[in-house]
Amino acid sequence: MGVSACVYCNCLEKGLLTSQPKAEWNVYVDSDGSRSTQAIDLEAELEFDRWNESACGHEFGVYARASIGNVSLAGMLRKMLSAKEIGKIYPVLLGHVLYNGTHGGDSVPMELMPQLQAEVFQLAGVRCDEQSVEAFLRGFEQTMQALCVDAKALGRPICF
Repeated sequence: MGVSACVYCNCLEKGLLTSQPKAEWNVYVDSDGSRSTQAIDLEAELEFDRWNESACGHEFGVYARASIGNVSLAGMLRKMLSAKEIGKIYPVLLGHVLYNGTHGGDSVPMELMPQLQAEVFQLAGVRCDEQSVEAFLRGFEQTMQALCVDAKALGRPICF
């Protein structure tokens, strides 16, 4: 188990779908950026799911997907960034990304994305003496940078 993140595409809004949804599905963009349905019966929901899987060039509308780390690695990062003085610098990373090593079904709200991007930028100044931990920290930094770039470009939150 661990934490995985994704950013959903904006193909629905941009008119870039390979096929159009049925009107009775009442397709909309959810707060996490994913395509959702307000269909009222199970058969329509299943039909929507089959359509959604390949409705554009992004499987289920996922533009970017990344692993943040397993439970132990997320916990190690949380502990490192929670240290006395440094913890004050990373409220979004600690409160929305690394608060739990197994969370899912949540996201960093769009209004916090500029703060998250600033915190990720500040990670460059954090160093660790242990080589393997330093390598993981740098990988986490690069992963979060890429997710932030995609989220900003698409106007979407980062989801977990």
